[in-house]
Amino acid sequence: MTDERDLREAIGLADACELLASVSIFPNDILADALFDGRLAGDARSCLEDCGIDPDEAAVICEPWERLVGKDRDTTLAHLRRTHSLLFVRQGDGVAVWPYESAFLHAEAGKDGEPALFRSAVTLDVEKMMREAGGLPQDARTEPCDSVWDEFMFLSYLFGSEADALNADDEEAMELFRGRSKAFVEEHASRWLPSFFDAVDREISGMGEVEKTEGSEGFGSLEDASLLFYKGLCSYGAQVMDVISRRVA
Repeated sequence: MTDERDLREAIGLADACELLASVSIFPNDILADALFDGRLAGDARSCLEDCGIDPDEAAVICEPWERLVGKDRDTTLAHLRRTHSLLFVRQGDGVAVWPYESAFLHAEAGKDGEPALFRSAVTLDVEKMMREAGGLPQDARTEPCDSVWDEFMFLSYLFGSEADALNADDEEAMELFRGRSKAFVEEHASRWLPSFFDAVDREISGMGEVEKTEGSEGFGSLEDASLLFYKGLCSYGAQVMDVISRRVA
């Protein structure tokens, strides 16, 4: 018999991981619309509640995104894109936070030289696990598949497949995808994603201090909307990773 609580958590995690994939890529019009009209914050809260998070706690975690509902859409999108580039794209002094597992771990370990983006052992292992599970991204030949967004989409696929198996009372398929989720989390996701969100949060906090020094109103003003958005990404991502780690433990 299907465990309804277990099924609901698997569905919630699949949806939460898909949401994280969609908000960590370069900001687009779809994201701007969902942020402006409140769908992003509402969906994010629902996912956490499905994962067993108390509604009041879920509301606190999603509060940064709630504060951006109704902000000027086009201006906010422009700020989101600028901040995304400052965080994850090479600037004059390097990349603030690498959004790829292999490169992030390379930098975190303090290794010299440029990180390998396609042919590192980490990236190749991620690609292997994705291919074997049937979840390799279509752009794997042109984009490293160990990116934040691709790893969360893969986790969404794994948890969604597990939920389908649970719903169908297919014990064999459920154990297969549960094993794949556990392996991928332990060998890859848990080794860098919590630290990634910590690193982004530190960068955003530093940007916020600069904004205040230059005379802005602080987090929540139009100029700081993008900083508030990425604060929300960090708090949401950290909570989802905590739920994932408990589930596969």
